[in-house]
Amino acid sequence: MKLRNVIAALGVVSAAGVVMVTSVPAATAGTAAVQQKRTIPDWEIGDTCSDVTIKSKANNKYVAAELDYDGYVKGQLRARSGSGAGSWEKFSLCPMDGYQTLYSYAAKAYVSVEKDYTGADTGMLRARATKVAAYERFQIVHNEAGGYDTIKSLVNGKYVSAELAYTQGGYAMLRARNAGVGDWEKFIIN
Repeated sequence: MKLRNVIAALGVVSAAGVVMVTSVPAATAGTAAVQQKRTIPDWEIGDTCSDVTIKSKANNKYVAAELDYDGYVKGQLRARSGSGAGSWEKFSLCPMDGYQTLYSYAAKAYVSVEKDYTGADTGMLRARATKVAAYERFQIVHNEAGGYDTIKSLVNGKYVSAELAYTQGGYAMLRARNAGVGDWEKFIIN
């Protein structure tokens, strides 16, 4: 089954070239659904989820879960891989009731937003959760006109950025930290 079929079942809102999954039905009693042509990413899915790669549009690098890191940064997500389909770059995107989850196959864990971290690590994305709770909920929106996707954390209401000004092991770390969408908040999810 394709994600577009799941989205059709959930309902879709489209405005200014942006396609957003919602849990609101397409039509209510007494009103007709407005049929609009929409382009939705062609994410392949099984029963409910799809295998995806995530690529930063700003640096043209794939997102990987850093499994060799230790301590509080183990599983940190970074847009640093030049060739996409390695095991650390594979994720599962799952539509849920009003949100989406990301699961890292390599880490065998859900992606979390570290809302309680401080300083330059505030909002760090890490593949570390064994179950879905508030820190693992995202809103992923496809911008049809721009040809990119945004990832927004629902725990803090911030867009995910690839930190391209960071250096060394923190270069291109993903953080849910921006209120708006600029170049660093644009991704391509395939």
